[in-house]
Amino acid sequence: MEPIEPAALEAALRGWHDRSAYLHLETTAGAYTAGGFGAFVRNARVRPGLGQVRGQGPFRIGLPIDGGFVYAEGVTHWENDAQGRLLTAGYDADGRLSVVCELSASPFPATAASDRRTPRASTLPRVAAPTEERAVLAVLAHPDDETFGCAGTLALYAGAGIPVTCACATRGEQGRNTGVPSAATRESLPLLRVVELERACAALGVADLRLLGVWDKTAEFADPEVLADAVGAILREVEPSLVITHHPRWGGHPDHCAVGAATVLAVGGLAADRRPKLHALVPGRAVQGKDLALQTVDVTPVLEAKLAAVRAHWTQSAAMLRRAAPDELAARWGRERYLPLTEV
Repeated sequence: MEPIEPAALEAALRGWHDRSAYLHLETTAGAYTAGGFGAFVRNARVRPGLGQVRGQGPFRIGLPIDGGFVYAEGVTHWENDAQGRLLTAGYDADGRLSVVCELSASPFPATAASDRRTPRASTLPRVAAPTEERAVLAVLAHPDDETFGCAGTLALYAGAGIPVTCACATRGEQGRNTGVPSAATRESLPLLRVVELERACAALGVADLRLLGVWDKTAEFADPEVLADAVGAILREVEPSLVITHHPRWGGHPDHCAVGAATVLAVGGLAADRRPKLHALVPGRAVQGKDLALQTVDVTPVLEAKLAAVRAHWTQSAAMLRRAAPDELAARWGRERYLPLTEV
């Protein structure tokens, strides 16, 4: 995207005058923000009037519509993309998306098909597995959850020759980070994040990747039975003896909790003698002050593989990696924690 030049953007807005269009309008401070805020509307049907651009930068867009008005503040960049859509976005001082306003003649994608990928796994050092398992399945919400949550554990099992499958509910469509400098728009970001996910899985020795097709930030609104059915189908195929997922209450993110709850539901739907062990990821901020019997896994034998996965998710990690000293990375990423779930 290019920095906004007001006259050029106003000319582009005039091209949408009195045309039937689909609107994507979004503000976000991120789902992890304390007392966070944000909203998005995708595929609202509008017929714009003459749009205007105001301010000295960041800019404000005013767009009359039939019977109402669209307003977006803090916009900094824009483009007409290859599909003829008008995309505008605003970035904060750290390069993260804060506002998005887009127009399209056809509906924006709002669902994604389920998919199966086979990343080309990297060579891992031969290591001992934390526990003896038949197969391991990680069911997580977003691209990068596998890396920031349990990358070392997955690499330990893969390095011991145990089959590892990763199921990712979303493609990270609503993520705020688009790289520094930005390498994606709101519309191209999910494609980039899936590529990052494949590369991270390859670095960790995960040779079986499933994409469940849930739209980012909507997992908590999905039918839990439908999501559980999708997870259940993978459970029956892979037959893992260990499943790693988000904690259904203390996942730290609404999508995390929804995916964790659906996974617990899916495991509970299996015959009792076929149910795998369940380990839940529990972010420190979500369980602070709670007396929980957490299990800790030392992942230092595969720390380089984990750091390679962190670097693979570069749109999400680049800013963090620039600020971190090497010894800090080892201290931060050398241990992973889980809460065994005994009731399903």
